[in-house]
Amino acid sequence: MKRGGSFGYDQHITIFSPDGRLFQVEYAFRATQNKNSTCIITKNKDSVSLVMFRNKKNENSLTPVFKIFSLNNFYGSFHSGLQGDIEMKFKEITHESIKYFQKFKNPISMDFLAKKISDTNQTFTQYAYMRPLAVRTVILGIDQESGPQIFKCEPSGLCSSHEICAIGEKENFLDHWAINNAAQKLKKSYTFFQSTKAAIWILQKILRGKLNQEEIEVIVFSKEKNPYRKLNPREKELILRNL
Repeated sequence: MKRGGSFGYDQHITIFSPDGRLFQVEYAFRATQNKNSTCIITKNKDSVSLVMFRNKKNENSLTPVFKIFSLNNFYGSFHSGLQGDIEMKFKEITHESIKYFQKFKNPISMDFLAKKISDTNQTFTQYAYMRPLAVRTVILGIDQESGPQIFKCEPSGLCSSHEICAIGEKENFLDHWAINNAAQKLKKSYTFFQSTKAAIWILQKILRGKLNQEEIEVIVFSKEKNPYRKLNPREKELILRNL
């Protein structure tokens, strides 16, 4: 990263450079970027679909990876970053979920959990004896009150809600035309088949090539009988044929 006259301001998390940047936060964000894989997450009226293109050959303990965890049958957390930091973040999410359930006797709402995670991330940018965790988190699934939801939490503390979300090597190739085109279709759709179809279509657009069922992993959360599940090869092949 070119720092010019700001050289030395990346030595402390709490010191802004003359042009108003916190370099340690930018470094944490860069450390979360998986250079081997790309993930697209979409939602419609009844479901959330996660489609992941992952090159497992180049993964190791020192490179950013993708991980997904199920918190219950209706929603879970997806992470991109360093494996150790992902484990720490998931422990935090689990702790907050259990603490909320013990106090209110109901599962924690997705928006509240996302805000809690983002607040902690932001706190890690304030103190010299801490460092931002190199992990980006997406809370995704079916909220009891609000329906399908996607919340992305950044190392800087930013929390944002999405209808279509991209993370990984090619995330910057997701253009407004593809988002608007897919969003219009998703607003009129209900099944996980349609939300997954939209996610794969977007993924093929930004990768600029066709995918086969062996190259992708698909996780869905839906209001159907099996809320959380991983699609099998036959189901993935069926969706790919209908693109």
